[in-house]
Amino acid sequence: MKRTGRILCLAMILVIMATAVCFAGTEGGLKLTGTYPEDGYKGAATENMSVKLYFDGQLTEEVLGDKNADAIKIMDPDGKALPTRVLYAPKEEGVVLVIVDTDEEGKTIKGKSNAEYTVKVSGSMVDNEGNTLGQDYTFKYKTLNEGTNNTVSMVMMFVMMGGMMVMTTKSAAKEAQKQAEAMREKESKVNPYKEAKKTGKSVEEIVEQDKKDKAKKAEKAAKKAAKEAEEDYDFDFDFEFEEEGVYKVKSPRPIAAAGGKYITGRKAEAEAKAAAEAARKEQEAKWAANAKKGKGKKKK
Repeated sequence: MKRTGRILCLAMILVIMATAVCFAGTEGGLKLTGTYPEDGYKGAATENMSVKLYFDGQLTEEVLGDKNADAIKIMDPDGKALPTRVLYAPKEEGVVLVIVDTDEEGKTIKGKSNAEYTVKVSGSMVDNEGNTLGQDYTFKYKTLNEGTNNTVSMVMMFVMMGGMMVMTTKSAAKEAQKQAEAMREKESKVNPYKEAKKTGKSVEEIVEQDKKDKAKKAEKAAKKAAKEAEEDYDFDFDFEFEEEGVYKVKSPRPIAAAGGKYITGRKAEAEAKAAAEAARKEQEAKWAANAKKGKGKKKK
């Protein structure tokens, strides 16, 4: 009998303890899993100030209504609570959006630059099932320093504008150079028969003068190209043994001195110009020969 009574008493104690655990799970069962901005965040916007809270329970406008209207507060740097509205995301379970409302005059409240704001979430925060947060939660964030941000933006804008101007100027200069070269090339091509008719001079005189002018230009261009080619040579180092692991360059030498056949861009350009000049002279010689033949026929 005594043994049976002890068993019954033990069973009642276990039932009571289990019931207590169930009640504890119901009270304070809601958890805050995240916030945006996060605690200690810097650089939050001053326009359209708002805070997002993430809970592990379900919270909807239809069930809760205004129950959590005073459970969340956003405090300004002076410790004054700003007017707020609590909204529940219909498509995101457990997400609560707290936005700063308008002031008494109906004007939108703008946050202060580079200022610290405090968000307080009361332990009375409740979800659809009646679970509460159980304890208060506080976090802080800082707004963007608009002065510094504006300065950085202005500097970046000027840098971009400067870069665009430089690129535009270079592009225009290249285009102008191309046009000038095309014009010079066009002007350099002389038609001796047309010039003879225009000036009254003989074809031979025009061809001879054109040869002299172009010879001077070609000589000047060749000198310039040769000078640039000399500056644009590679080095073939002649090493002299000093001591183990240490070498000394005796003197710089062009790569051609070592038997190299590499032709630099400038040298290749000079050779191409020389070839073009030779072709032009050959053509002028043909013109002169044809002119003499034509003159001889007229005399007969």
